[in-house]
Amino acid sequence: MYSSILLKKSRLIAACILIFISGNSDAWANKISAPEMVIIHLNNALIATMKLGPHSSFQQRYRKLYGTVSKSFNFTEIARYSLGRSWYKLSTPERHQFLQSLKDYSVANYAVHFDRYAGQRFTLPTSSSMNSHQVIVKTTLISPDSGQKNTFAYLLRQHNGRWQIINVVTDGVSSLAMQKAELTTLLKREGFSALINKLNAYSANASNKPH
Repeated sequence: MYSSILLKKSRLIAACILIFISGNSDAWANKISAPEMVIIHLNNALIATMKLGPHSSFQQRYRKLYGTVSKSFNFTEIARYSLGRSWYKLSTPERHQFLQSLKDYSVANYAVHFDRYAGQRFTLPTSSSMNSHQVIVKTTLISPDSGQKNTFAYLLRQHNGRWQIINVVTDGVSSLAMQKAELTTLLKREGFSALINKLNAYSANASNKPH
């Protein structure tokens, strides 16, 4: 089922999200680029949410993350790419509806999986410029228990002077490419209403799930 695919994907992304912890971030501020700061702000929000603990509610974590996630990602571009040519066939109200559902799903995904802190540590993000408006920011996750290291890359683009995340690549796997394959297939097979309902169902189920 599509819901199981989403859950599997969300767990993968959750395991791959980068959280940067710095005891002296102010001292490094002048050395950190604007795209790197986007990642740091997102990861700090995730750490703060995790530190709410397993007894916090989904709604608490969702509210804490919503603003930062909304600002960190360019959901308009992600939505357009996720549906490909089908995006241009949607009416303006349908585009707005899909965009909001995709954003809600993304925030809910973070709120579901980032519910506890166990000493995770991430290296300082480093960036490489592809051009003046597109940058890849990389960082490595270090797990304190196993010492395992995983490197992840964020693709950020600049739009109207603002850097935002477009994609996350983990071990060579693009979350945006996976999402496009899943969502376009669902849209063609079941239609727009089914697509919206299944995205919204994830948030609803997470909210109603006993903790």
